[in-house]
Amino acid sequence: MTGKARALFLLRYLRNHSDEGMAVTANEIMEAFRATGQKISRPTLREDIASLQEAGFEIIVREVPGIATYYKFMDREWSVPELQILIDAVSSGMFISRNKSAEMIDKLKGMAGPTEREQLIPSIEVEDQVKAPNEQILYIIQAIKDAILKDEQICFKYYEFDPFMKCVPKHNGYVYTVSPYAMIWKKDRYYLVGWSEKHESVVHFRIDRMGMPNPNGNQRRPAPEDLRLEDRSDKVFSMFDGPEEVVTLRCRPNLIGQVMDQFGENLEITNRRENRMDITVTVHLSPTFYAWLFQYTGQMTVIAPEHVREAYAGYLQDALNEVLGE
Repeated sequence: MTGKARALFLLRYLRNHSDEGMAVTANEIMEAFRATGQKISRPTLREDIASLQEAGFEIIVREVPGIATYYKFMDREWSVPELQILIDAVSSGMFISRNKSAEMIDKLKGMAGPTEREQLIPSIEVEDQVKAPNEQILYIIQAIKDAILKDEQICFKYYEFDPFMKCVPKHNGYVYTVSPYAMIWKKDRYYLVGWSEKHESVVHFRIDRMGMPNPNGNQRRPAPEDLRLEDRSDKVFSMFDGPEEVVTLRCRPNLIGQVMDQFGENLEITNRRENRMDITVTVHLSPTFYAWLFQYTGQMTVIAPEHVREAYAGYLQDALNEVLGE
């Protein structure tokens, strides 16, 4: 084993087997070398440790005369709290399959010391049924990024679930042609935002429902000048797509947090009373918006404009008719 290879083996061993709470002895290191069919002497070990320290690695050496010499590798790029945040993000990300999540979490744990890895357990458990089954998700993300960097259109099939819960191509395998603009992570899912030739507008696609995208050799259509990704994230992804409308909601004061969660903190609030307030927001009208509003029946309603009030009343009447079987 050459000097460089020996130093790399030593560095890897120290990273994997020692940290602030666990030291390794010179004898343990020498035994690790012997297990690979190599040998290292104590003077050479001391020289290699000194070389690693000189190169900037934080390695603590503690010599106990007549007993042993101990070594600790302290130079961690990521702290335990930082790794915990990353592990929780990977665990809760619904666009990552369960198998891929487990694989990525193991890699993140490997960046911690041996005693620290025991602490790194996902704090957020996600049920199997909400995790994406698409094992190609990381390759799909990379393909989209490559297309954006190369200013290319992509083509792909989009998938949905049939009544038997089988994932099947949407529209009998229709191949979508899209000019990709960006990817947005919203509510633990990744979305592609781009111009769809089929819809002749900017739309979004759930990336875990996409097939592997392929470039078609054509240049992307330029993004519309009025495209604001932050608006699509805050409005479209909260309420999905639909015509934009300024709406005034009347709600109980205790629901202000729920409204802020959907529309942010820049709210126009008027007519504050002890038991009600009026909040004006910009939304994209869609069944999803009315469904969100429906959950607060008796506590929140639409008071303007009139055509939105009538549309909401229609949804309420349809729901009542469904319950009554009419």
